[in-house]
Amino acid sequence: MDSIETAYLEKTPRSRAAFERAGRVMPSVAKGAYYYAPYPVVIDHAEGCHLYDIDGNRYTDFANHHTAQILGHRHPAVLEAAEEQMRRGIAVGAPTGVETELAEELCRRVPSLEKVRFCNSGTEATLHAIRLARGFSGRPKIAKFEGAYHGSHDAVEISVAPDVTKAGPADAPLPVPTTGGMSPRAVEEIIILPYDDETAVERLVATHWSELACVLLDPRAGVLPPRPEFVRAVREITRIHSVLLVFDEIVGFRAGTGGIQEVYGIVPDLSTYGKIVGGGFPVGAFGGRKDIMALLDPAQGPTGFSQSGTFSAHPVTMAAGLAMLRQLTPEAFAHLNALTDRLTTRLQMGFDDAGFAAQIVSSASAFSVYFTDRVPRTYRDLDATDKRNVRRVFLSLLNQGYYLSAGLAMNSLSLPMTEAHIDRLTEATIKAIGEGQS
Repeated sequence: MDSIETAYLEKTPRSRAAFERAGRVMPSVAKGAYYYAPYPVVIDHAEGCHLYDIDGNRYTDFANHHTAQILGHRHPAVLEAAEEQMRRGIAVGAPTGVETELAEELCRRVPSLEKVRFCNSGTEATLHAIRLARGFSGRPKIAKFEGAYHGSHDAVEISVAPDVTKAGPADAPLPVPTTGGMSPRAVEEIIILPYDDETAVERLVATHWSELACVLLDPRAGVLPPRPEFVRAVREITRIHSVLLVFDEIVGFRAGTGGIQEVYGIVPDLSTYGKIVGGGFPVGAFGGRKDIMALLDPAQGPTGFSQSGTFSAHPVTMAAGLAMLRQLTPEAFAHLNALTDRLTTRLQMGFDDAGFAAQIVSSASAFSVYFTDRVPRTYRDLDATDKRNVRRVFLSLLNQGYYLSAGLAMNSLSLPMTEAHIDRLTEATIKAIGEGQS
């Protein structure tokens, strides 16, 4: 056992005991994303941009609940909205009006959203968007990009992080299931596209357009820096071949008031949302063209489509999400973007000055650290990065009081952060990389 892990064990004995207790009634953790070796810290409470674990350690939070907590923790406006709604009714099984207010806010911010529906997660959002695309187009297959994650249902949990030795050529990737237990037919119903290669995308869509219901595009791709020209080319390719474009905006409202599509000047046919839209509560949303969304309208008579769920459009979630979105003003985004620019510039300079083969890449206020000597632009670039010391660097940062994602990818900033937080993280990361080199 090395000194970094020893220090972690000494700082977190209560978290270790809690992990062992959890393992007696769960498969170690409540969800897979919580786990990292040797065990995760257990959080007692959170405030602003800080987490406090059950051992009394404080961490500056650069994970922000998988990027969802853009305002930080316990923001007064979100707390007030959620508490007020709970006083009025927690779950009533009927419209309350707040869902309409949130839908109006989304449609006001995003011109491509003509109609919106709510669900409980980003996974549900992409599931329903795909069903709509298939039903509207009458075509059975979908296309997604290699390395993109669109949720945990069989239609899309394919080629998220494939073994490249099984994934075929880079310009014509083969579909590879991401997890066990999937339908064996799932790989027959999907076309995998390569990032950053307009020529290949054009060829594959042109070949399969007659059976393609939609193309799903997440223009972050694990916080890769996509070329705007590539994103716009995908929109044009789908338009030419009459294939619906579904924009995955699950993290989109970190990019600006209108999401990522506003930044790139894209008008997709459908969009999917999650995370920030719920104010920290479980949420999903999807919407777009009114002629497509009309398939879900019961007032139009039987359409053969339905979407519901006991907790879909939960009033507490709707109230919290509306309160969070209203805090995301142009000034808020300017603050976050300025901090991100400072972090990427200073940390990259630190890597270069110290002679570390490392890159920091960002998309709006989300960022990733990769151990490589060149900026990654595709999934296969990410796969080729050096992962040997990621765990030790992550634990070193925890020991110094900084909470990032365990893989050092898909981290994010929150509104309470200042330049001092950014500068201290930069210093801690350079120190952690020095300690973590094996």
